[in-house]
Amino acid sequence: MSRIRVAHVITRLCKGGAQENTFHTVRLANTERFDVDLISGPTSGSEGSIEDAVHGAGIDIIREPHLVREVAPLRDLLALRSLTRLFRTERYHIVHTHTSKAGFVGRLAAARAGVPIVVHTPHGNVFDGYFSRWLTELFVRMERYAARKTTRLIALTPEGAAEDLAHGIGAPGQYVTIFSGVDFAPCDHAVERRIETRRSLAVHSGEFLVGGVGRLEPVKGFAYFIQAAGLIAEALPEARFVLAGNGSQYAELAAQAGPLRDRFVMLGMREDVPELMAAMDVFVLPSLNEGMGRVLLEASAVGTPSVASNVGGVPDIVKHERNGILVPPRDPRAIAGAVISLARDPERRKALAENARKSVVPAYSIERMVEQIESLYEELIKEKRIEP
Repeated sequence: MSRIRVAHVITRLCKGGAQENTFHTVRLANTERFDVDLISGPTSGSEGSIEDAVHGAGIDIIREPHLVREVAPLRDLLALRSLTRLFRTERYHIVHTHTSKAGFVGRLAAARAGVPIVVHTPHGNVFDGYFSRWLTELFVRMERYAARKTTRLIALTPEGAAEDLAHGIGAPGQYVTIFSGVDFAPCDHAVERRIETRRSLAVHSGEFLVGGVGRLEPVKGFAYFIQAAGLIAEALPEARFVLAGNGSQYAELAAQAGPLRDRFVMLGMREDVPELMAAMDVFVLPSLNEGMGRVLLEASAVGTPSVASNVGGVPDIVKHERNGILVPPRDPRAIAGAVISLARDPERRKALAENARKSVVPAYSIERMVEQIESLYEELIKEKRIEP
């Protein structure tokens, strides 16, 4: 029996929520129904790579060497031409693009190739905290144009869809909300290893561990986390801090944390993120812009309460004072106040953690995510009357 041909297109396979989402969507695809390809540009940058995991799952990567994250007009045109040729040759029924650059170039190529179904998942937006005002306006205009080439737009949260619509991107009927799922199996194992992980981090009994995880880029707001750490350290002698990840701000943030000496440890890239989160007493997400905050799901799954910026799709995940605490972005005093209040009230902290786990497990599993994506495909196949 012939299968529906699907191509997933992403700029790079570094460590990140968008990349993990795309990988698992391909890995868990119903192969009796769908014949799925993964197309990626070269993986570069300091955030690490998931390509070994992709290959380990038996997935071949179709490499598009001209598809790069940076704005590069000549390479972008070459990528557009190459992808158009590939889509025509392989006769895909569905092209599903991920992130901004792959989304723009990939959707234009799919339209030129006559692909009947084009789906795009932005995994957040680049409209705040990334670029200058004029460049942001250019990207908004590009997204408006690309939306006209798109059958459906997948927002990670209802707030994410509302933000895009407020910028005039797409029409309400184009949007569907499908969360970015998490593999919960490692989370359960991480909880069992909490004491061992804390010991490996030199966190002693009675100490209070506050941490962050993510790309060390300005939009993630970790400078405000470090400022908050200084305030927390003054109020809580037992507080210790860790920050895991890499990026262009690593050296700058390490220098900023210097006055806290051994109380603040920069961990760099780590393969044991669930274990780190399980070892924390409070997880902090200080982002300036966030599509959903997939790391919030991981923190919740291991029973660690979160203090998170009230931006993007975060309030769709963190319900203030019910399963976490929301604070204004760019506000280290608010972060510090929330963390200190949780440190001084263990019963409240425990209640938030329990509610957080109940709210995400199993509702936000990767299996459910893939089921919803493939249900969308089936709806569009029926709508377009496609017969493989």
